[in-house]
Amino acid sequence: SFMIRISKIILILLLCVSHTAVFAEERTVSVDECIEIALQNHPDYLLSIEDDKKSIADYKIARSSKSVIINGEIKTIETDKDDSSNTTNYSIPGQDTDIGLFAGITMSYNLYDARKDIIENQARTNIDISKIKNFQVKNKITFEVKNAYYGYLLSKNTLTIREEIYNKYQSKANLARQLFEQGSRPVLDVSKAEVDLADAQLMLEKAKNNERKTKLSLYYAMGTEETEGLNINPVEMETIPDLSCSLANLYKLSEIYSPVLRISKLEKKIARLKAEEEAGAHYPKVDLNFGIGYKLEKLKAFESFNENYDTSNWSPVVYGLISAAIPIYSGGRISAKVDSALSDYNKLIYKEKEILIDTKNQIRDNFKSLEEIKKQMEISELIIKNAQRHQLLAQRSYENGGGSLLELQDADLSVIKARIGYLESKYAYFITLAKLINIVGSGESSICRSRD
Repeated sequence: SFMIRISKIILILLLCVSHTAVFAEERTVSVDECIEIALQNHPDYLLSIEDDKKSIADYKIARSSKSVIINGEIKTIETDKDDSSNTTNYSIPGQDTDIGLFAGITMSYNLYDARKDIIENQARTNIDISKIKNFQVKNKITFEVKNAYYGYLLSKNTLTIREEIYNKYQSKANLARQLFEQGSRPVLDVSKAEVDLADAQLMLEKAKNNERKTKLSLYYAMGTEETEGLNINPVEMETIPDLSCSLANLYKLSEIYSPVLRISKLEKKIARLKAEEEAGAHYPKVDLNFGIGYKLEKLKAFESFNENYDTSNWSPVVYGLISAAIPIYSGGRISAKVDSALSDYNKLIYKEKEILIDTKNQIRDNFKSLEEIKKQMEISELIIKNAQRHQLLAQRSYENGGGSLLELQDADLSVIKARIGYLESKYAYFITLAKLINIVGSGESSICRSRD
């Protein structure tokens, strides 16, 4: 039995090790999968869902003002004494009147209130705003994930290039030493090769650090931690999407889909409704009250207190009444509230215009940036081809003793700069496109066409 227990423990340990190894493995994850993970984990998105639920609850509260309110109620009542000797128009409770009790069910229903429909409309509009804000948060998280994802891809590719550079400079340093020992190259070439190798090692370490930081930024954008067992290996972006919309069409799409513009319009609507609500305070409020239950004509005290529990002293009662209240004088409070609400409404009109101008400016800026970056990519591709051709010629010339190490290093550096420059332009294009999609709010498929 001892050996059986030992076998079980070993088996459990092996399972734990294998489980840890599975989680330690890198998983190739696309940008869409990262976005999906973010929408399941990001606190901001979960908060927006709760705000959505709250707006629905607030709407139910606003609608309740149109329904019958039923309460179980116990309250004191007053009845005039038959033997009261009071000769004035005023009566003193307890002395000229009897204090009794009412116990039963009371119902109240608002017959007329100019503000209740407006308040309900505000609450319904708030639901629309919360849904758009939910979409806005989703858009923002999507952009932040894309931004971090493309930044991680850029740093990962840059790290690969820096590793290639380091290996290349290391082999060139070895070649320089060999040629120096053979007497075909001066010691200056060896010194220069060692300096370039050290510089390449420094740039490699910086690239490793940058790759680690951008990876953490991606986890942060997804609302997760690196220790949660997901080691992301990003998918290389081979397809470059082209815009299929003109600038004018992007403006039109933003007016329909942009969450910022839609929210500003609805906030303006709520401000207008708020002004109408405050103006509705000038009108009367009419309520219907109804009650059914039992009443005790006179509440006993002291030694006769137990008589209050005698059912023969309680009599059934039904009452119904209509009450109306209209403000006569409020010290200017109602008019001031209306003026304040109108000022808020006017401010939102100006704010909406400002948001519209700012949105169009951002769309125009990113649209022009995409065109410029695309040209930069084309130029970078041409530079890479020319630099590689020049590098090959310089390599052969150096190996044949015709060129200097400095010329060879310059040729290598031009290829490196061209490759990194192309990568920077490529992922700047993806990030700028993601920013444009976030501003317009209509999705990538409606404004882009894909090509290989």
